[in-house]
Formats: sequence, structure tokens, C-alpha cells
Amino acid sequence: MSGYDTKGPPDYLREARIQAGYGNRGAASTIVPFSPETIGRHERGEAQIAPQDAVIYSDCYGAPAIMVRYCADCPVGIRTGRTATDRPLPLATLRIRHLIQEGQDVAGVLERIAFDGEIDQSERKDFENALTFLQKLDESITDIMLIGLDKRKGRSLVQQETAKCGDQLTGSSVTFSGPSVKEKRRKK
Repeated sequence: MSGYDTKGPPDYLREARIQAGYGNRGAASTIVPFSPETIGRHERGEAQIAPQDAVIYSDCYGAPAIMVRYCADCPVGIRTGRTATDRPLPLATLRIRHLIQEGQDVAGVLERIAFDGEIDQSERKDFENALTFLQKLDESITDIMLIGLDKRKGRSLVQQETAKCGDQLTGSSVTFSGPSVKEKRRKK
């Protein structure tokens, strides 16, 4: 595990554990391949979570939003300005609608800049403004994704797909019984 600093303890891990029905770390250790002590260190931010740990927690707790939140806290996410903000659905929806409308103008600016295939000095400020806009749009899309992922997490997902997490001794991978993502898409 890397030794980078995060903004603080990842509260989302504890919340996901409780939402999944594991009131204490001992109970959670029956499904995740970590000891209660390691789970506690991860939840308190005393031990950094590796990317594969975030995937394991996400799969075992039936909480895919853990991965989005992890990516906002990892060194790359921090450096690139990734965020994971909990916004109420009405606010997130209005924000997306506004940004999509504004996006038409930004697309026009980018098209004008790209016309000659180069970003010259006179276009640099407009290009930087477009990048700032795109980052806001990305944040808003992530907000909506979190809302959607949070609605699917917890007991209902675990019950629907019968989550079975690997154990740390055998190193087996996390598997789900139930329809695959491709099968679910085909049914729609």
C-alpha cells in the first residue's frame, strides 16, 4: 500500500459496511478478506487502501460507489481534481441540465479552436476555460453516478446477486451468481 495522504478517513467505507448490514468490523470480516483490525485501520485512514482493496470492499459490500469515492481520494484523483460530492438528486439534475445547455457553447468554442489543429496563444484562455467547464461537467456526471450507485448498493444488491467474496488465504477472486452485466443489458 502506498503512503500518500488523503483528505481524511474514508467515511464512505464505514457507511458502506453499515449499509450492507455489517454493524461491526468482526461481522464484516466474514465477507471481506481482511481482519477486523485491518478494516478498522482502513476506515480510520490509518492504513491506505490499495486500488484492489477498494474493488474488494465495493464487491463485498455491494457498494460500487466505493470505487468512485476511492478514485476521488487516490493520488491521481487528487492531482487531477476528481471529486465525489453527495448532492441531492434535484440539485444534481438541475446542474447537469444547465451544464449540458452551456456545453453547446463550449463545444462551439472548442470546434473553433480545433479548426486549424493547433491551440495558438490567442486561443489559450478560451481553451483553459473550456477545460474548466469540462471538469465541472465531469464532477456533475460523477454526482449523478453516485446517486445511481447509492440507490443500488447495500442489502438489495447483495440479495439480488448473492455476493461471494474471495478469501485472503486462497486469493480467490470476487464472484457473483446471477445475471452478468451483459445479460442485464440484453434484457432491457
